Amino acid sequence: MAKDVIVVVQRDALPSNKESLDILLVSTTGAYPVGTYRDVESVEAVFGDDGPTPNAKIVRKVKTLLNQGKTTLADTLINKFKIVGFATPSSAAAVAAKFICTFPDGDMEYPLEKDTGIWITVGGNKEVVLSATTTAKTTKWRQVAALFGGKTFEWNGLTYNTATDGVVITATAAEAGKADSIPAVVDVYADAEFTQEWPSEHTCEFINGSDAVTTGEALVNAIKTFQADVDNDWYLLMTDRDDDDCVINLAKFAEESEPTEAELGAGVEDHRKFYMGQTANKEFATLTARAAVIYTDQLKEEADASYVGNVGPFYPLSVTWKFKRPQNGNATTTALITLPDLKERERDVLIENHVNFLTEEYKRQYVKEGVCLNGEFIDVVLGGDWIAKRMRDLLYDILLENPNIDYDDAGFGLVGTAVVQALAEATDLGIIARDNESKSGIFEVSIPKYSESTEEQRANRVMPDIPWEARLAGSIHQVKSKGVLRVSL
Repeated sequence: MAKDVIVVVQRDALPSNKESLDILLVSTTGAYPVGTYRDVESVEAVFGDDGPTPNAKIVRKVKTLLNQGKTTLADTLINKFKIVGFATPSSAAAVAAKFICTFPDGDMEYPLEKDTGIWITVGGNKEVVLSATTTAKTTKWRQVAALFGGKTFEWNGLTYNTATDGVVITATAAEAGKADSIPAVVDVYADAEFTQEWPSEHTCEFINGSDAVTTGEALVNAIKTFQADVDNDWYLLMTDRDDDDCVINLAKFAEESEPTEAELGAGVEDHRKFYMGQTANKEFATLTARAAVIYTDQLKEEADASYVGNVGPFYPLSVTWKFKRPQNGNATTTALITLPDLKERERDVLIENHVNFLTEEYKRQYVKEGVCLNGEFIDVVLGGDWIAKRMRDLLYDILLENPNIDYDDAGFGLVGTAVVQALAEATDLGIIARDNESKSGIFEVSIPKYSESTEEQRANRVMPDIPWEARLAGSIHQVKSKGVLRVSL
């Protein structure tokens, strides 16, 4: 029975936690499950000298990451991050593909007389044929297998050389590396016209080769496996590896993490990443986006972690990463990371290669230039990524909080508020520039009308695209950013 008096009390929702960088540190001194850490002591319990996977470099990175309170201009500090441990990555040589045919280890049902021809087709393809002639009466399948040692055939332009061992014929690709698969089929014939097939209970398998893998590629492969199988909920990546091969491959990994429009349309999820690394190579160069590298003479000072700890706390507020003064990891001093010993020519090379470094000009020390490896400013990349994430979050909120969104002008307008709100919030964060006179964000959003939709779109409940354009405010420099919101209702 319904009650006559019903009282509903609603309270305002508590303010959400302040948004911060989702940082992942990768240790490569031994496998250890990913965990969330907030202080040096908990990190030392795992990665310290007495921990299960000692890694002095990771401990130094954490100390440096957290020890920026004396020099950062932010009003807070990094206070949470993840660490995962991987086995030490190693390089591997290329491995050749193999096609293996194993005959029964016994007598043939129909023996072959001397000087009898026999033909084998590979992969079910009668244009890829191995032939041989018996030199004596042949009664066992191992004798047949022996006839085909030292033969060659081609599959998709790649040569395979055969060798026999008992009843096993192994065809190995002449060139190591991955190859096109060969169907696991072999047919044996008594004539070149393939009309008389010899009955045999043989088996076949194709084992693909593998390309050579560098240490850096092995590390990236481990990270991708971790993403797919364990945890992909992180954004900014740092590792304990500073060698060129690893830094180059990690930068390439970050660049490739941003899906293209075609990939998004095909259902690929957007889990873009950003990589921060360090190098002691004065001529380090790799033209990749979504990664920043800082040069240092003192790799043990962990300049990359210092840089992130010093500027990262501003996130998602957009600030330039230039003119910042990262502190070293020694908690008993306020000293900056060591000023590198660079000649003018070496400084010019670093600038040309878009590698950041601590400099001193007129007795003022700061990081120069605050850029990614392709020359784009770090704050511009982080800001663009934030817009994509925020716009997507707001859209899902609209879709989940409304029982139905009509396929009409009003429904399109409701969906469009996700774009407008995200860009407005980005303006408040300094990511999007403001008009000097109106002080409003410089962005345009074109919300489509129902009349602009096609019959196919209506049938599939797909809105016409919502194009938008904004001017990103990268400190004193400005660049345009464009995007499209595509929604299925």
